[in-house]
Amino acid sequence: MNERVKVFTFVSGHGETVIEPRHEDHINQWLATAKGRLVDISQSESLRSGVGHHVTICLWYVPEG
Repeated sequence: MNERVKVFTFVSGHGETVIEPRHEDHINQWLATAKGRLVDISQSESLRSGVGHHVTICLWYVPEG
């Protein structure tokens, strides 16, 4: 199996704005450097009481080479 997964997880509500959030920058930086073909994307969300909104994003990809 050649597929790999990259997981991004974060909790909003710590002063991060909806406009230009830092987690998007992190994901976009990784996508710009990863060589390969994106296969699938999944997202999971939940509310963490007293903390914020928890989001997990999984990107499945097949690396080049």
